[in-house]
Amino acid sequence: MNKLKLITISLLIVTISCKNETSSTSNTDQVSKSKVADSTKVALVTQAYIYGYPMMTMDYTHKISSNVASDNGMGKGPINQWGNMHKFPKAGFTEVVRPNLDTYYSVIYADLGKSPLFLHIPATERYYLMPILNAHGDVIKSVGSRTTGQGEVNIALVGPKFDGEIDDDLTIIRSTTNLNWMLGRVAVKNNNDGKVEIANFQSKLIARPLSERNNDNYVTPEGIINPEYSNKVPMDEVDNKDITTYLNEVMQLMLDNPGYETDKPLLDQLKTIGFEPGGDFKLDQFSSETQEMVKKVPAIVQGLFSKMTANPPSENLQNGWNVITSGLGEYGTEYFLRAYVTKIGYGANQSVDAIYPNSAVDSDGNTYNGSNKYVLHFDADHMPPVNGFWSLTMYDKKGFLVDNAIDRYNLGGMKALTYNEDGSLDIFIQAEEPEHLKTNWLPSPQAGEEFELTFRMYYPKESVLNRSYKMPGVQKVN
Repeated sequence: MNKLKLITISLLIVTISCKNETSSTSNTDQVSKSKVADSTKVALVTQAYIYGYPMMTMDYTHKISSNVASDNGMGKGPINQWGNMHKFPKAGFTEVVRPNLDTYYSVIYADLGKSPLFLHIPATERYYLMPILNAHGDVIKSVGSRTTGQGEVNIALVGPKFDGEIDDDLTIIRSTTNLNWMLGRVAVKNNNDGKVEIANFQSKLIARPLSERNNDNYVTPEGIINPEYSNKVPMDEVDNKDITTYLNEVMQLMLDNPGYETDKPLLDQLKTIGFEPGGDFKLDQFSSETQEMVKKVPAIVQGLFSKMTANPPSENLQNGWNVITSGLGEYGTEYFLRAYVTKIGYGANQSVDAIYPNSAVDSDGNTYNGSNKYVLHFDADHMPPVNGFWSLTMYDKKGFLVDNAIDRYNLGGMKALTYNEDGSLDIFIQAEEPEHLKTNWLPSPQAGEEFELTFRMYYPKESVLNRSYKMPGVQKVN
């Protein structure tokens, strides 16, 4: 199903709800016409909510994850400074949904309204990937092994209004928005490997104002901590907003993070409900019945996100996996898709860099539950076809890591797995330790708790992208 159709479905739900709530009192054509008009306005509010979701997520990710005095070693750093992860996250990590455990993160929460940035990335023999996402969740440039190779890279990252001079030896990356997120990933086998190899790489990363590029005496300033954003979860802050607060915050963000020319038809429509850069959204512009439906828009959209995960479009399905092989990181006018990806995997790469099959159901279509045991089997001639590497990670229903006794949250091609005599591979997904092949055990939640799985294929081969390779289903075995 085309993702834009999902917006149509959401609007249909809103429209039907509006009509159902008021149909008993509809006595004249004039009343009917006004109610249809009101339901149209509710539909526009829904579109505005979806449109602004990536911006809101980036804004609160910046506010919360940059709320430190200096690099904290777990992917947080002050605005416009590197925040490096020096070890893998464990259960309880809530800074981003569906964190990966194949790479150490090196990130920059960039605000280019303050200053253009000079970025230096050192040479490395490791596979690495550093996409830069703008405020709309689009990857504006991907730096790394596939695109720029293994040599050092020197970058001038500039915002939409910068018109100053830039040294000829710098790679210029211009963003259309002031808020940006450089979400770097460098391949790591385990924490010991990370200490030896990746800490050396991370220590050579440089981020500073462009004007300070050649200042040998430049001192990185200490970040300012705002108590308001301490111990907060970005997703919760966004999802728990009432519709009025949400839309007014989005409209303020739009002043420094404008949309694209292709957004103009939608934004022109949204002006009719007062949704525009710097605008002031008010509920009292609507009838009392319409106001009640407008208040429900966040819950409606969140419900659609959940339905999308549980029941992916049929053309995406591969044996219970939702496999999206195009459109990631470059969404165009697919507003629902970019909002949905923001919800389930904020910071997703372009498809040529990584594919993220997600699954909430087994091969029979039943929801995963810790009460059951499952096996994911790969035939010897059907291993994941990648130029980089692959992994499988366990998450709870909110997209966070699942607590378990051995602190194991994923398995993959870089791990010490045990293969069968014929070269095939079995991964055991269950709450209790299996009787054999503990190396291949991915712990699930306890009995009664539901969970989801994310498979990652970094630098996938063409057979993945053209869908000739199919993901095997997860089989229930008890």
